[in-house]
Amino acid sequence: MDLKSIHEIFTNRILRIPSYQRGYSWANNKKVKPDSSEPLKNVKGQLKDLWDDLLNISNGGWHYTGLLTLVEVKDKDYNWLPNYKQFAIVDGQQRITSILILLSVIIKEAKKQNITLGIREGDVEIQYLYINKGVNAYIFGYDKDNPSDKFFRKHILNLDEVEDDSEESIYTENLLKAKKFFKAMVALYLKDNSHTIELLFAKVTTQLKLNEYVLPEELDEYVVFETMNNRGKPLSQLEKLKNRLLYLNDKFELGNDTSQEEILIHAAKKEQLSESINKAWITIYKSLGQNKNHPLDDEDFIKNHWIVYFNKYSRDEANVYANFLFDQYFTLQKVYDKKLTIEKVEEYIKSLQTCSVWWNQLHNPQYFEKENNPIKQTILGIHQVGLKASFKPILLAILVRKDRNDFKNAIKALEKYSFKLFDLSNKRGNTGDSKIYSLAHQVYVNNKNAIDTKADITLYTSWYYRFHLFVNQSYEMFELGNNSGFYKWSGRFYLLYMYDQYLRKQNRTSSQGSAILWQDFIKNDSIEHIYPQSATVSIEEYANKKEKSVEEVRSAYEKNQNDWSNFSSYTPLERKKLANSLGNLLAISQSDNSSLQNDKFLFKVDQSNKGDGYKNRGYKYDSMSAMLVANNTEWSPEKVLKRGLDILQFMCSYIGEDFNALDEITKLKVLGLEFMYKAEVVENKVIEEQPNNELA
Repeated sequence: MDLKSIHEIFTNRILRIPSYQRGYSWANNKKVKPDSSEPLKNVKGQLKDLWDDLLNISNGGWHYTGLLTLVEVKDKDYNWLPNYKQFAIVDGQQRITSILILLSVIIKEAKKQNITLGIREGDVEIQYLYINKGVNAYIFGYDKDNPSDKFFRKHILNLDEVEDDSEESIYTENLLKAKKFFKAMVALYLKDNSHTIELLFAKVTTQLKLNEYVLPEELDEYVVFETMNNRGKPLSQLEKLKNRLLYLNDKFELGNDTSQEEILIHAAKKEQLSESINKAWITIYKSLGQNKNHPLDDEDFIKNHWIVYFNKYSRDEANVYANFLFDQYFTLQKVYDKKLTIEKVEEYIKSLQTCSVWWNQLHNPQYFEKENNPIKQTILGIHQVGLKASFKPILLAILVRKDRNDFKNAIKALEKYSFKLFDLSNKRGNTGDSKIYSLAHQVYVNNKNAIDTKADITLYTSWYYRFHLFVNQSYEMFELGNNSGFYKWSGRFYLLYMYDQYLRKQNRTSSQGSAILWQDFIKNDSIEHIYPQSATVSIEEYANKKEKSVEEVRSAYEKNQNDWSNFSSYTPLERKKLANSLGNLLAISQSDNSSLQNDKFLFKVDQSNKGDGYKNRGYKYDSMSAMLVANNTEWSPEKVLKRGLDILQFMCSYIGEDFNALDEITKLKVLGLEFMYKAEVVENKVIEEQPNNELA
């Protein structure tokens, strides 16, 4: 093991990051703010640490930067460079990649200043970046089949690549972020007149030192890689799996007494499997990282694929999927025992590759192809009710099937399963997951068709759902905790959104102006209290919330109470129940209508009643639900009750409950309004909200 500088490490060498390595993952927790007085305030991470280490090296000193493990590669990329040896980086690639990104920034800045860093112009490019003899030899890079290779050369080193066909992923995004960080750091460094680009270059190339260890031939680089990478930032299970499969592929051997033809065919199969593994991982990383703002988790994907593919789910053991993959299935012993074959590995990785594409679309429906729009719409329904963890395997199993569009009703049954179990019955999130997981495998291996799948989901629903649990939950929402009623209920967005969709259909409305966009609805929390919460409290509580004295708020408080005088006969607690009851919550399509919350009802209906500056705002111009509320000339407790009963009747119809079988007191208890029950009421017929002629 030798302690070497960066200059020595890159002397007469070609360095490659092999295909079994993870992508580039070093990063900081936040961006640098170069124009700020404290550009690095609260910035933490591996890049920041490396930069700090560099700056803190004393004159004439050096800094130990870590271990670099290499293995010599006999099959070189450039045989026309006889004096160069080629090495694969087994350990230390994150550090070396970061240093080379920094060097590329320094070299570019030196050129900008017309400064020659080497003895002759171009020396440093030959040492660290590339050699050009009519064709380029790249000093540092990834294996050719790695999706980061071309990206690194073009976007990080700014070298050739006339046509940019490089693949982007979360790892290429990390490369770009690292380059931006070092550009900002170099610029800040050079603001000090005592600093020069030559001094910085010398620090990097001569004062950063690594312990270099070249593996002897008898050591297996795959095993060394897996062992050594248990240190530092741990590899994900997906990264480990790629290395394990490449390692096992290297161990597939024929028995004795095989012909030359069999030997050649076997070698071709191994080469094909190696290519398949690398290509599969290109697709997987591209799929998982396609949405750069929300890259998908490696572990989550591989675990769900394992559930679908192997049907080995168990709650009895932590990390059971990784233990199965590495300790039971993809093992060297199974290769030696001929229980794991090239064909089985090929089948597995093809499944993993295909599933990664659908996994991405499941989480990001915007990536569905047009021909898959029917299934996309049903997936959107699942997103609206909540994409539960237990649903992901069965949805993945459905999506990979060619007859996926036949499963629309099964997915809709799953949507109702979610609403009835988790929102109405308030069941734990893992209720029934083992049944759903087992069904996912059966769907994946074609043992269940669409009709069977829907029937099974409907059966599971009947096992766990009971309407009386919703009645009990309603009581608790109004009587326990902060008495927030339906306003904090988990199913409020879904039910109010579905009710608005129902009203649009009933009133044959297709206008996009009044349509509620689900993502905006959730993001902006666009649920309006018709009767405002501010009108439900006592004057003391009102003053406390305003952080003023009672006398200071008395005038505003009394005005608010007068605006909502229909509710004045009820106690503050009863008024709070009315405000948070289902009939008083309104799904709106325009987020700026949140400004209506403390207005009186006349102004909520139409802001133009305030004056000319408020035209085309208010319930009259909003969602179908809001427009129907706008038909009322006033808002009262009786209106809250009636609208609540309308929504409850819709919900019962949607989930398959008999609304008319519920007695009146139960209906009012569900709505939190049992105090409005009148024993003398003989019959209360619920009439659906209908628009006036202007809205029809």
